[in-house]
Amino acid sequence: MGWAHAAVTMEEVLGLVRSFVDVLVLAGGRTSSGASATWSSDEVKKALRWALFFEEVFKDLRESGRYEDCAGELDAALVELTSSPEFPKGLAFMRSETLSTARVSVIRHFLKAKAMSVENLAALLEAVVEMDIDGICASGVHNACQEYAKSILGMNSSCFTQTRNGCDIGLPASSDELYAQSMGHSWVLVKEFLDGLDSASCSCLVERGLGTLLKSVRKNSFDDAKHALNSVRTLLCRTSQMIDKFLVWKQWRAKCLSYLLDERTIRILSGSSLIFKAPKEQWMKVFEPLKSSEESCQHALVETMELCFLGLIASHWNSLIKDFMSHTFCFVPTSKQYIDLHQLLQGTSQNKCHDKLPDLEGKDILEYASQSLQSKPSILWLLPPVLIAAAIPPRSTLFQIYLAEIDKQFHGAAPAERKCCCIGDGIDQHYNCEITERIQCLYTFHIQQPHLTASRLC
Repeated sequence: MGWAHAAVTMEEVLGLVRSFVDVLVLAGGRTSSGASATWSSDEVKKALRWALFFEEVFKDLRESGRYEDCAGELDAALVELTSSPEFPKGLAFMRSETLSTARVSVIRHFLKAKAMSVENLAALLEAVVEMDIDGICASGVHNACQEYAKSILGMNSSCFTQTRNGCDIGLPASSDELYAQSMGHSWVLVKEFLDGLDSASCSCLVERGLGTLLKSVRKNSFDDAKHALNSVRTLLCRTSQMIDKFLVWKQWRAKCLSYLLDERTIRILSGSSLIFKAPKEQWMKVFEPLKSSEESCQHALVETMELCFLGLIASHWNSLIKDFMSHTFCFVPTSKQYIDLHQLLQGTSQNKCHDKLPDLEGKDILEYASQSLQSKPSILWLLPPVLIAAAIPPRSTLFQIYLAEIDKQFHGAAPAERKCCCIGDGIDQHYNCEITERIQCLYTFHIQQPHLTASRLC
């Protein structure tokens, strides 16, 4: 029978598909010129309304009993359309089944955009929440915000695993099932969050964001619709901020691993193992020629300290890498990390491993490094943060020297001594800078996972 929709011809659908593809390209984070795209909530709503149009068309075809014939003819035309050299290769999968749940494609493209920023994510969240609340209002429910909150309360990761018999991505098998859910947009968005964020840490992050929203719903009444919507927006904004912190953590972790697994680091590690197997008197003689000229003294001291620190962790290198790679995201404010590190220095830690002493070889290396850095502590700023954190024992002289150098940054350090461009001296004024990176490394190795450093001492 072929195409048989009462209100729109197949040629019109094909023309609209071309425009829909442009929408998806924009949702993917790029404009037609290749520049990064910035979205507003209104633009996200327009994209979702395009998707709703296609879902309506295929919903009508199902209800008329002509879906199979119409979808077959349209798919044949779509094969020809998508095979064109000008058609975006990443969207060559476009078929009737895709258009039947077009909102999934739209939200997925927004979430997977390479240019994703906190602002763009906030626009997506705002559009999804407002459209779902508008949809609830249109159904005749008087207190739409309260109804939306109840629906959010029923959302958790287990409710998504029950629909996988529909298709392998865990979404409703048809637009009918998607329409049957008053929370269609939010449902798809949360499902894509859980699928798209690429680690157990990120899944935890989304659950935490939902948990925050649920707690607020339980504590607050939604009698005033405007107040309720603002509350939801605020909570979603907090979730966006938490995701931003997770992305910063991922960058920090990647930077640490980049140094630890670098070919140069491995070569120096091998050299340090050979050097420190010799008696102390012999390896000290190896370092003396490096200090022959005043001009190269600083550079030589940096290289010597790197050798010393790598020598301290060489014996448990493999376990250190393995344990650090298994480290998962757990957000702790920098101010709290800073306080905990000072408490550790003062001896309030309950970890018994912190009280053990290094072996004789480690003692000799620590003693030499401490004496070398006592008069030139600024050298520590020229060494990788992850190396220092992994190498120096807690409550050691080196730990005290290092923490004192960090303390200076919060107590009116001279402009020439500032190690970042953050404005203000308070710890809360520092974000994603070298200071917070070094505190994060110390906190990870000495508080969150003390066995990474203590294993060589215990």
